[in-house]
Amino acid sequence: MNLERAFELSSILLTAIGFAGLAMTTELPLMLALLGLLALTVRLAQSCGWTVNWLTTQLLRLSPALWNSLMVMAFVAFVVDLLWISQDMLPAGIHFVVILMVYKLFNLKERKDFLQLYAISLVAVLASAALTVELWYGLVFVAYLFAAIWTLLLYHLTKESHEARSAMTSLSSPTNASRFPGHITSRFFWTTNGIVVGAFCLTITIFFVIPRIGAGFFKKTRGEVIRTSGFSEKVDLGVIGAVKEDPSVVMRVEFPDQETLVRDRLYLRGAAFDLYNGRSWVNSLAHRRSLGQTAEGTFKLPNFSRERPAGTQSASLRQEILIEALDTSVLFGVPLVDSVTGDFLAVQTDAMGGISLPYLPSTRFQYRVHSMPNHLLEEERLAASFSYPDHIRKYFLQLPTMSAQVTELTQHITRQAKSPHQMAIAIKQYLRTNYRYSLDVGTAAPISPVEDFLFTRKTGYCEHYATAMVVMLRTAGIPARLVTGFLVGEWNDFGNYYTIRQRDAHAWVEAYFPRSGWITFDPTPSVAATVPNPLWTTFGRVTDSLRLKWDRLVIQYSLADQLVVARGIRDGSDSARTQIASFLSIALRWVADWRTWIAHHTRLMDWRALVWMVAASAIAGVTVMVWRLRRRWRGRRLLEPSTAAQAAVVQLYGRLLRLLASRGVHKNPSDTPLEFGRIVTQRWPDSSQYVHPLTHLYYRVRFGKVPLSPEDLAHANRLLASLRAARR
Repeated sequence: MNLERAFELSSILLTAIGFAGLAMTTELPLMLALLGLLALTVRLAQSCGWTVNWLTTQLLRLSPALWNSLMVMAFVAFVVDLLWISQDMLPAGIHFVVILMVYKLFNLKERKDFLQLYAISLVAVLASAALTVELWYGLVFVAYLFAAIWTLLLYHLTKESHEARSAMTSLSSPTNASRFPGHITSRFFWTTNGIVVGAFCLTITIFFVIPRIGAGFFKKTRGEVIRTSGFSEKVDLGVIGAVKEDPSVVMRVEFPDQETLVRDRLYLRGAAFDLYNGRSWVNSLAHRRSLGQTAEGTFKLPNFSRERPAGTQSASLRQEILIEALDTSVLFGVPLVDSVTGDFLAVQTDAMGGISLPYLPSTRFQYRVHSMPNHLLEEERLAASFSYPDHIRKYFLQLPTMSAQVTELTQHITRQAKSPHQMAIAIKQYLRTNYRYSLDVGTAAPISPVEDFLFTRKTGYCEHYATAMVVMLRTAGIPARLVTGFLVGEWNDFGNYYTIRQRDAHAWVEAYFPRSGWITFDPTPSVAATVPNPLWTTFGRVTDSLRLKWDRLVIQYSLADQLVVARGIRDGSDSARTQIASFLSIALRWVADWRTWIAHHTRLMDWRALVWMVAASAIAGVTVMVWRLRRRWRGRRLLEPSTAAQAAVVQLYGRLLRLLASRGVHKNPSDTPLEFGRIVTQRWPDSSQYVHPLTHLYYRVRFGKVPLSPEDLAHANRLLASLRAARR
């Protein structure tokens, strides 16, 4: 493939990559996406010499005045889009950029048009970065970087070719004109790819080294949020069951302090509810207040020590959570949460221990949670009864009007229990063993969902189990509340983190013990999950792991991460410096031993003279090597043509050599042009009147750097024509 065609194809490829980035964000209207695809297809077909239909041919032939009128209309549409339709600079600007791209693709006539097309493609790639945080954008960026470097190199080379050709085409005949530009050689191909790889490495280095400012003019604040259920201030029974079959990923949770977790069931607590009216749950203690922030940016929960008396705390559990854009401001964490750290201006908490943001996030974000998991004290496990505080009795023993059957069933289940803890265990086990878990509970809304679950259907999902247990615990005089959140789901072996999906939404119970605090009970039986295709599961986990790494290292990469890396480099450099010092100490000791050995075995030779001899020999060798390399480099510089005139005269001399070779006179690589001229005169005397003038012209322009005038070029062409006509 010659350079001219490669240049056109690379320009179209560069534009296509920028347009693909915009299209993959799904922010482009369908009509604009189809219009851009049509323009790219037509331009590609024209560059490859394919036949295009009548309509596209007419588009390519539109007059400049008509195109200018269309662009004025497009600008008016952009203003209307900005002020009344999109009402946002980013989407309106993207729509206008696509129209500009289509205009330029149909009007690529001069070299400046290509430069303008490159600018449009760059704007498209930058706009894609503002519209998405997905992993595929990394592939688009790398492809754009490769295509951009190839395109700019080809643009420069074809420009030089045009300038060199303009020096020859004015007077040279079409039949004898040398072909410009040349073809893409393997050396050019691999050299260009090497430049691309170097530029990519430099780009990555700049990205990680330049301090992050944590802001963007066009940071994405739009897009679809994942709709969750069960985390508002009021929750109807049945809302969680509606999402139990949704596989959408809502968050990813890492536990940096351990590679795996030995706990069978790990819960991410979201919201808690105290008031049950027989059909729905309400958080009557939902009044929120802001948490204080430490100098390190950590929000500490003040109620933690009050709900968890001294002596009940266990080892801290640290979680790194990357959460998707949800339609709730609730922050999740393993109960009970001690502190939260993230890029937040404020964090709020309510009287139920729930934590949330004061605003609804519109994009995914990352935060860190420290939790102190609760454990039941042994004395409270065995205690026969408790005396509860007034505020606990007021809010967590409330019951709606229920039938006597609920009380009778509770008494039947707990008749052999000797402590509140045994009562809770008995109720949990009864529900797990005597009821069937199912998402198909019908569409009719019974008057009392709990009684319908306990005595009629005897089938339900987590909300029915948890609500029934809370009601029976309160009937037995044990304070309890309903909690919603997520049951930690799928473990990703490749990234060492948990993937939490919508279907992992769950409801469970927290029962109150005066000294131990709120203890988790889950009456919902475990359900065997369906076994998917292992190959597809592995592929999904690898992809999801790469997506998490992309978000950690690129999207969420911040100044704090840079400081951590800098500290790691500093610590590593200190360690390396210590090792180097130790190595030098050993080396100096070895040199001292070697010197002693030399002095012992060469008593007649002064060691200083030996050192000077070795050093002088080394310096002399290096000097000779540098001098020879410099001469070779300067010689190559002198032999390479540096101007258009020199390139033209080289082409002329090459035509002379090919003409003589066709007549049986070949030039040896060791012969200079003058020596070869004398050889030609000896073998073909009649050619001297043509060969000698051409050889002297070659010397004057090639090495004397004399300008090649049009008269000289015309005279040289006449000499070549005469030599071609002469017979040997």
